[in-house]
Amino acid sequence: MKIEITKASNGHIYYVPISSVKTLSLAFIVPVGSANEEPNEAGLAHLIEHAAFKGTKKFDEFTLKFNLEIVGGGLNAFTTKDFTVYFAKVPHDHHEKAIEILSEIVFNPLLEERSIELEKSVIIEEIKTYNEDHESRVQDLFAETYLEEPYSRPVSGYKETVERLNREKVLAFHSSYYGNVDVVAAGKVTKSVLEKLKKVLEANNRGIDPPKIDVLFKPERTVCEGKKDLTQVHLISGTRLDCGVSSEDYPAFMVLSTLLGSGMSSLLFMRIREQLGLVYDVDVLNTVWKDKGIFGVYACTSLNKLEKYVEELKKIAKQDITEDLFEYGKQRLMGKLKMMTESVSSIFGYVLELLMAKGEPLTVDEMLKRIEAVTLKRVRTLWRQICERPWHWVGVVPAGTESGVVRAIED
Repeated sequence: MKIEITKASNGHIYYVPISSVKTLSLAFIVPVGSANEEPNEAGLAHLIEHAAFKGTKKFDEFTLKFNLEIVGGGLNAFTTKDFTVYFAKVPHDHHEKAIEILSEIVFNPLLEERSIELEKSVIIEEIKTYNEDHESRVQDLFAETYLEEPYSRPVSGYKETVERLNREKVLAFHSSYYGNVDVVAAGKVTKSVLEKLKKVLEANNRGIDPPKIDVLFKPERTVCEGKKDLTQVHLISGTRLDCGVSSEDYPAFMVLSTLLGSGMSSLLFMRIREQLGLVYDVDVLNTVWKDKGIFGVYACTSLNKLEKYVEELKKIAKQDITEDLFEYGKQRLMGKLKMMTESVSSIFGYVLELLMAKGEPLTVDEMLKRIEAVTLKRVRTLWRQICERPWHWVGVVPAGTESGVVRAIED
């Protein structure tokens, strides 16, 4: 697998040619997300992502989707705190239409008032859904209480801010930030595909100078939010990292995360679920940027098992990583990367993830070399650095138990 890079009018085309397949996966990466919004406009980037699918200068809402779906393809998008990504996958012989549709959605959406008002209503329902999904809510609560503005805000915004958004703000935001677009292509990337992508970017891709926004942290503490009709405690605990995807320690952090939380043989799963039966599931949740990140652990447990769960997690944080666990994490990570190469979608996602973390687009072979060089000593040192720092704890808990949960965590 080789990642090729071509400069193209205020952006780049990152492509992975795989001649043995008959499909093409494409993504237009717009370097703007919720972190670019003013506080009173929270949800604006996400609203544009929704409204862009309601019609463009060339295509109405139905035709946009129908033209790709009728040939077996798909079209979608998502917004993060730093990016808005529009993507499609189609049979290669329909690549021209996919490129045209994606470019229209990104560069020429109508963003009509009727469509904006309709999507505001949809997003408010989405916000309600997230708030009633306790796992989603505890993740938002972690960001709200641990990160400074603008990264503390949820990508979808708040009901109150979304309701106040209007077409004037939508158009101004799109005009200010929709430029410097990069493209990722994987699969049957031919000369014709590259020529069409270059032509689209040369015709539409403006140069912009967005403000540089740093990720800043609030002091670590324990925060609980009560919810009615809830019988379990949803917890995230974690701390900040001084390494990101461009750091020398990133491969060691990947090994550490794998041995802690990937697979049924991982340390957290074996100890907390299999040996003690304290949870149904326990996951490592990480967020990484270019030079910093967050390490976190999510679990859901009953009130009568909470103290034992906290006790065990704190015990694990005081223990050294064993050589057997290190080998498990390293070999599993390398194996998963190798298996990823059999899937175009996985390769496509791998490149996209690296770019969205603002990291260097390393090939799988290059990443494997870096992981192979990771030592047990380095992983142990990294784990000690993480565990010696104060941890931030948040919980979505049964209403009325907030103070008791805080005591159980802090005692």
